[in-house]
Amino acid sequence: MIQERARRTREQVLNAAAEEFTLRGYANTALQTVANRIGMTKGALYAHFPSKEHLANALLQHFADVWDELRDTWGDMADPAPAGLLAAALGLARRLESDVRMRAALRLFADAGLTTDRGARALREIRDCLAALAHRGQEEGTLLPSYTPDRIVRLLLAVAWGAPFAPGAPPLDHRLTALEEDWAMLLDLLSPQPQPALPVRPDAR
Repeated sequence: MIQERARRTREQVLNAAAEEFTLRGYANTALQTVANRIGMTKGALYAHFPSKEHLANALLQHFADVWDELRDTWGDMADPAPAGLLAAALGLARRLESDVRMRAALRLFADAGLTTDRGARALREIRDCLAALAHRGQEEGTLLPSYTPDRIVRLLLAVAWGAPFAPGAPPLDHRLTALEEDWAMLLDLLSPQPQPALPVRPDAR
């Protein structure tokens, strides 16, 4: 019973920290404000996480854990490369929208330069998997060689990862619909000929 209560409290602390890091960034987040979010004293919070860095590292590890799950859904995409890119990017966006810890980790990567070995590997593997799909698209003739695969990935991720932090963002469903339309338009521009509507794999939702 005590262990279960401690686990629930730890989860509450992580979610509160994620909200603060996402909103304020690493430098401007104080442990006291994290504790205040859940009605906890700063001393009690220290019993779970002895420092702000420990909290940040736990969120970065969560990012890596989620990528390990997502990677399995990207393992064997037999669809044409543009459809695979669209499905993968939308899957990332959906997880970012629904998981505040993922959004917090992304902010920590971006504005604090913080990472862990697993977090750095996860970021690298995400880019490598998408770049491999873009390269396959260029080889199969469904994507123009106008840009390098790395540049295509940067364009996709700039949209996917920037959307959760956009000020005045519309409701989730509208945001994801707009993202899907933007990616489809981008991939259409990179295609030798107009592409039919690209199906999104159910397991990427």
